[in-house]
Amino acid sequence: MRIGLSLGEFKDLKMRPHARADRVFHQVAEDTIEKLFPMDTGAAASHLRSRGYDVRPPMLDVLVEDGVVALAQPDVWSRTDVEVAADYFEEAQMLVPYAAMRNTLGCSYARFLRPLREASERESQKYGRHVPDNDQYFVMHREPPRGVTDKTGDLVELKPAVISFSITDDIKERLVRGGEI
Repeated sequence: MRIGLSLGEFKDLKMRPHARADRVFHQVAEDTIEKLFPMDTGAAASHLRSRGYDVRPPMLDVLVEDGVVALAQPDVWSRTDVEVAADYFEEAQMLVPYAAMRNTLGCSYARFLRPLREASERESQKYGRHVPDNDQYFVMHREPPRGVTDKTGDLVELKPAVISFSITDDIKERLVRGGEI
């Protein structure tokens, strides 16, 4: 199970606006996605951190020096270069604490962010105003990972944890009163 976000998950969960957002925001997001690559070393490190990898620019320089990544031009990271680095840091489990905690919960970063975003959209729709997809506004519910056994009792599969969210009582009260959240 991949813990950090894949590029597709990053685009869907971190770059694309909520479904109810004005179409202009959707167009800006698509334009930004198209122009994402190439990027310099600092931008590549920042991008990888936002996908859940504990990366700093000097660490990327080491990957280049050690031949793990072969840049076509100095300080110019293509999509392929960034993906090779992401795979390397995934394999090494070099995760930011927030993503590492998701691993401890038995789910990937995406399996946490997707239901959080869905809860944000659901509550925004329900209350007619934007509720941020921030875990401080919600209570997380977790069904632990489950093992699947065959007829002989041997473990054949491990299903990841299922994460869901419900809005906190204090945020709900503020929304009902029309207060600031």
